[in-house]
Amino acid sequence: MGMKVYDFGLSWSGTIRENFVRYLQSACRKLGLSFLWISEDNVKDIVKDLERHHIKIKVLLDTEATYNEDKNIYARLCYAVKDGEGAVINDPDRAKVSVDKSGMHYELLNASISTPYTVIVRNWEPSSFRLTGEEKKKLGSPLVIKPASGYGQLGVVRDAKGSIVDIARARNFDRGDNFLLQERITPIQLGGKRAWFRVYNVFNRIIPCWWDDILNRYQHLTYEEFNSFKLFPLAKIVSKIAAITRMVWFSTEIAVDKKFNQPRFVAIDYVNDQCDMSTKSETESGVPDSIVESIADCIVDAAKKFINNEKDSKKYTIMLQDASVIELKGLGTPPQLLKPYLIVEGIFL
Repeated sequence: MGMKVYDFGLSWSGTIRENFVRYLQSACRKLGLSFLWISEDNVKDIVKDLERHHIKIKVLLDTEATYNEDKNIYARLCYAVKDGEGAVINDPDRAKVSVDKSGMHYELLNASISTPYTVIVRNWEPSSFRLTGEEKKKLGSPLVIKPASGYGQLGVVRDAKGSIVDIARARNFDRGDNFLLQERITPIQLGGKRAWFRVYNVFNRIIPCWWDDILNRYQHLTYEEFNSFKLFPLAKIVSKIAAITRMVWFSTEIAVDKKFNQPRFVAIDYVNDQCDMSTKSETESGVPDSIVESIADCIVDAAKKFINNEKDSKKYTIMLQDASVIELKGLGTPPQLLKPYLIVEGIFL
């Protein structure tokens, strides 16, 4: 029996077909790509079949892998696809490094991206760790404590005072992880809204949203707002993060404050892999449906180009609420799906 080949695989542990799944399936049908849904029900069998070379997945969209968790079956799935010369969104080796905020913090500083003042507590440091007087002064009070490899706001303490008890209690969330102690950013107001944004990077497309970090509400940024509030740095920061990480799909939080008496764009949460794609029609805290559908279309279109060995655009575009997709200059080259090296007569291709 020959090998069964799937064009597009999706790891999705849920059993309900949320809108994002429907959008992905619809995009695959339009482009003639076969679709494989990988969930708790079949992931172990899929991994075995991949490792035995009974099946192949050309492109996998991963929404489940946890690389800092021993024997995580979805992480194993990603590597089985990669080892079988398929592509993973996001590549497991890129993602494993990029989602660690304790490492990315320094990468962003080296790229001249502003971040909150941060003290990193390593996992091997004792529970008696205490801040110096200078560190306390720079962090301010209250401060934020978050796990380096956390996601979905799990383990985050937003109103810590910086005491030994505060830090020890927060670290108990995951004793094997590093932790970040950060100053709490107070955003300015722009047009009556908190200047806090979640910005998506999906291959060569940048999609900026207002994001109310208190109410957890999204609103797609308009063309007029992007221009009148001079928000081009949102795109610049995201493209820099993409260049550093080579991640093709992620989001980041960016706030604007006036700590130094002038607007400062601050990267808050660095790199969020496996973005939450719940839609606004499904939950009040969801992402606008049109954005989720656009992201699904972009992902499947990139998968088709990868499968057919077609060249993708090397220019960034930005998608705003009330305007067509606009090309942006000066942002560098968007990252591409990682292709496995093939060796033909000693030559790397």
